[in-house]
Order: sequence, then structure tokens, then C-alpha cells
Amino acid sequence: MTEEAQRRTKRRYAHELYPHGEEFAVRPLEVEVPYLYARAIGFDVQGTSWFEDRGRTAVDRTNQLLDSRHIALMADAMHQGLTGQEAWAWAETRMDESGEWVYQRAIHYGVKPELIKPYACGPEPDHHDHEEPIEGSKWTSVTRVQGKESECPDCTEPVEVTA
Repeated sequence: MTEEAQRRTKRRYAHELYPHGEEFAVRPLEVEVPYLYARAIGFDVQGTSWFEDRGRTAVDRTNQLLDSRHIALMADAMHQGLTGQEAWAWAETRMDESGEWVYQRAIHYGVKPELIKPYACGPEPDHHDHEEPIEGSKWTSVTRVQGKESECPDCTEPVEVTA
């Protein structure tokens, strides 16, 4: 009898790439800011069932998303040496619906958004997207694929078994 190898998605949750700090630990902002941006990206709703759920789960997730973006931007402002009203204004003017500022600032700190899998918000969707760069352009081509990301041979990899 052959045992089928376990697989996992190639993308990882934010905390797998940028681990949480120890309880009550105060980490330097140069460590905390990339972690906070990765976490904010992880709370994005794209790739989740948020669009099918207009109930309490969707509301709670939206609040988590907004809060995590705001905290990341405020930490970034402080890391830049901004204080008081100047820090507040810097963060507030970068809070936008698309989260574009969060993605840009995350990239600035070396975070790779394409490697971050969104935290679950309801059941895993029955479809996912494949993105491919368009040669000679900064744009990507997106193709909707039927089937769960966790079951897609192109989006998963074998789990390494350690003895």
C-alpha cells in the first residue's frame, strides 16, 4: 500500500513567515514593522469566503483588516521617527480602501505579499487565482481556476517529513 505524500500550499500565513513576538516582549520596530505589515496583508479578504458572508464574520474580519492596517502604518510612522500629530497624519492619510499603501510599505520593508496566504474567513473558496507576470511589463495576468488552492498541484508542494 502506498501512502500519498501530504501537501501544503506554497503560500504561508503571515505568522509563519514573520513569527509573533514572545508574550509581553517588546521587539525593535525594525522587526515589528515588517511583521505588522505581513499580518495586515494576511487579513486581506481577497482569496477568502468574505464575499459570500455578509454576516458577523465578515464584519469582524473587516474590522481586523482595518485595525491591522492602521497599527502597521502607525508603527511605520514611529519607525521613521515621526511623533504626535505628524505620525498620526502620516498614517491616517495612507489608510485607503484598497490597502495599496500597506502593500507598498510592506514591500519597502522586504515583505513579499505574493507569499502571504490570507487568514481564513469562512470555508476555503472553491476557486482561486493564478498570476503570471506579463513579459516586459510590471503587470500580471490573472486566471481564475476552479478548485481549492489547497488541492491545486500548481499551488501546493510536498510536506517535508523529518525523521
